Amino acid sequence: MEELKQAVRSWVENNENDVIKLIQDLVSQNTVNQVLTGTEKGAQLFLSDVLKKMGLEVDVFTPEDVPGLKEHPAYFPGKDYSERPNVVATMKGSGGGKSLIFSSHMDTTVVAPGWEKDPWKPVVENGKLYGLGTFDMKGGLVASVMAIRCIQELGLQVKGDLLVESVVDEEFGGANGTLASRVKGYNPDAAIIPEPTNMVVSPGTHGGALWRVKFTGNTGMSFSGETIVNPANIAAKFIVFLEEYEKERQQKGGPAPYFEDDHILPVMVTRLEAGDMTAPLCDSGPTECYVDIWVECHPRVSEEELKKEILEGFRAKYDQEYDSWNEPVFTKVIRFLPGSEVDPNFPLINMLSEITKEVTDQKYGDVTGAPFACDAFMFNEYTDTPAIVMGPVGANAHAPDEHLDIPELLKLVEVYTLTALQWCGYVKKDVHAYEKSN
Repeated sequence: MEELKQAVRSWVENNENDVIKLIQDLVSQNTVNQVLTGTEKGAQLFLSDVLKKMGLEVDVFTPEDVPGLKEHPAYFPGKDYSERPNVVATMKGSGGGKSLIFSSHMDTTVVAPGWEKDPWKPVVENGKLYGLGTFDMKGGLVASVMAIRCIQELGLQVKGDLLVESVVDEEFGGANGTLASRVKGYNPDAAIIPEPTNMVVSPGTHGGALWRVKFTGNTGMSFSGETIVNPANIAAKFIVFLEEYEKERQQKGGPAPYFEDDHILPVMVTRLEAGDMTAPLCDSGPTECYVDIWVECHPRVSEEELKKEILEGFRAKYDQEYDSWNEPVFTKVIRFLPGSEVDPNFPLINMLSEITKEVTDQKYGDVTGAPFACDAFMFNEYTDTPAIVMGPVGANAHAPDEHLDIPELLKLVEVYTLTALQWCGYVKKDVHAYEKSN
């Protein structure tokens, strides 16, 4: 085994430039998720060519081409996938081993204000690779692709099928791309999702909801003693409540075993809207005020339970005043993303943790819940494929100057390679290639 580990490390060190180059090639293509549509096609076709040249079986398909997708209970309508293909590549096993898929998404969030660099011209500075999507999550995607290439070029043959996929439409509560691959039948014995966890092994993830909350009142000037209810004032009280609600929740932690010490549970106001923004001036209050909020939750919390908790907390804080207001109306902006979790006895969890700790000299590899929501629930809630989230070290996901740490990314390629070999099992297909690597 030590000989294998050294062979993998040597291969990764010798192919560092190829790892970085492939990430740069993908980052240089604009794949911003436009909520109802997207721009992933060019990068997806580029990636499919890379995978075909590696000799893998490659399936390129749009979600809408998958029979049964729209009838699935997890399908979220209203999106256009006509030019947004998924890519799934398979390294066929020789038989007798367990199967594994690395599942990544190609789409990125929008360019956040404040970038000092060109988000689509990835540059290396001080051991970091900057660019939109480097951290979330093209770096992790490339790490999984290069792990397969490492296995191939060391002359090894996996026993169980080893797959890598790049799906469309994960950001902004998409996940129909992830669902499409599941409905099409790509449901192996386990999944690793290379989302940016800073190499923490996360068998559980947060859930989350994005709502537009509408407050209503009446406007005018009280010249004749009219009672004026300004919905902006009610919304302001709601925002004050949300700040207190966030602090209170974060003091509690969450459910065992992954979230007992989790004190990061965001409640974020993302947008405010009130009044006629096209008028040259406004001399009376608005009749409507809108507050968009993103609220995360732990697993085992439903959308209705989360909304009820917020409304009851708001009512309790303002009690008598509340009865004089119109009830706030919650409208879903994106799909609700349920939190999910994997049985702690699932063997891939400890395997991935132990390999990560060994490769990184105990620096990384702790097991805990991921402090964000993602598409892992599509595996964990709707298939028999347990999905563990574990990916690169970096910073500034969904923020200016997003980047990943290159030395740690190379360690991640090692971790993915050794995990795939141990999970799937392997034989030496080309002894000469393996001996040459040493």
